[in-house]
Amino acid sequence: MTQFLLFITASADSQDSFNAYQFAKHLLEADKNQLKSVFFYGDAVQVANQLRTPPSDEFDLTHAWQQLVTEFNLNLIVCSAAAQRRGILDKAEAEYHGHQQFNLATGFTIGGLAEYVTLQAECEKVVQF
Repeated sequence: MTQFLLFITASADSQDSFNAYQFAKHLLEADKNQLKSVFFYGDAVQVANQLRTPPSDEFDLTHAWQQLVTEFNLNLIVCSAAAQRRGILDKAEAEYHGHQQFNLATGFTIGGLAEYVTLQAECEKVVQF
């Protein structure tokens, strides 16, 4: 069995970002062990902002990823530097920078590029969207 790592750089509002979600869902439904993790980098980290509120007639990608976490125990990692640059903070980062609130959506974790490199070494295939 081939293990995949998804590396998503596409903006959270792009078709490529939706395609990445569809690809991940397909892998998980076929065999939950095929997808090791998903790493969001650059503008893709916006999907982890719990304050994203798409209009009611649009697909809620943040919620969709969260459902995959619940259903398949999927590991969603957001690049720490890219997230910080875009104002997406977990509780520890918010406190460190003197902010009272954090906005990292449930189901997402903050990680660094070193974690991405480790994951990449553990997988047979990396697919970028």
